Amino acid sequence: MTTEHPDAALPPAGPAPGSDDAGTVGRETAPARPRHGAAVAWRRALTVIFAVAVVAGVLVALRGQDWSVLAELLHGGSAAALLGACLVTAVGLLCGTRAWLLTLSAIAAPVPARTGIRMFFVGFLGKFVPGRVWGLIAQMRMAEQAGVTKTQMAGTYLVNLVIVLLTGGVVGLLVARTLPADGAVWLLLPPALLLVLVVRPDLIHVLAGLAARVAGRQPPPPPGRSGNLRLAIVFQTAAWVLSGLHVWVIAVLLGAEPLPALPAAIGGFALAVVVGSLAVFAPDGIGVRELLLVPALAPVLPLHAAVAAALGSRVLTLIAELATSGVALGVVALRDRPAVPTPFREESTT
Repeated sequence: MTTEHPDAALPPAGPAPGSDDAGTVGRETAPARPRHGAAVAWRRALTVIFAVAVVAGVLVALRGQDWSVLAELLHGGSAAALLGACLVTAVGLLCGTRAWLLTLSAIAAPVPARTGIRMFFVGFLGKFVPGRVWGLIAQMRMAEQAGVTKTQMAGTYLVNLVIVLLTGGVVGLLVARTLPADGAVWLLLPPALLLVLVVRPDLIHVLAGLAARVAGRQPPPPPGRSGNLRLAIVFQTAAWVLSGLHVWVIAVLLGAEPLPALPAAIGGFALAVVVGSLAVFAPDGIGVRELLLVPALAPVLPLHAAVAAALGSRVLTLIAELATSGVALGVVALRDRPAVPTPFREESTT
């Protein structure tokens, strides 16, 4: 969605009626000030509406849960462990940010770091709004101002989606350790495909093109920097592993054995988030994610403790994601704020 600049329809500035052009020679005239007030007000209104929608989505994600089961997490020493889990989750989100920026630079062109960070986190917060398209629309609008076309932005979305789903699915295979050995041969296919894409990252464009044709969309432009896609796969895989560690911390606090709980927590979280992200009707996959995370943790925790772990994961990730997004957007806003010029003092001479 694009809107025409309010000054685009204005006629070119000229001499005032009844004035003599020759009489203005040598005189300074004040430059015409473009009327940006309506555009600025409109952008601010959209920002407020988007922020309200994100808050509403967060409240929906937290509503109607039995939070009494989380009391099991609050005991001596748990606060420091949960804080550490929040920090690791934040690092995982930053790895995902880096993967998205690398994908953008491969499909479109590198953008200034502050612009790219703002674009990512605005789109990321859009996952709390039902429909999941509002974050992409906001990203497209911001991308135009950075010189990135809508086609390139849509292509970045598709390619990043392929990377996120594929890496998340591969990490999610960690929960398959309980399957019989003779029936787990097919589980080698997704890691093998991921390895092929690391060696030949240009094939991601082929997968994104297939996804676009299935969805009736225009295929993304070919990547100009295939090596960046390779790095994006590495960073996104690291993002899944780091993000899932908080579930392991919660499970251990609830009494799970550390070693068996590690693959169940990391793999279960990745698989649950991947499937939850496909449920576009639910803000941040609310309900779907918990429905999948509980059975993934059931082999290492009693049922009531697995439910508590799933709810604890929801709360902890919300805190980590909102805090990281707020800090990132706040730092970018402070860096972009123009410096206030210092008043010039004329030195007196005697």
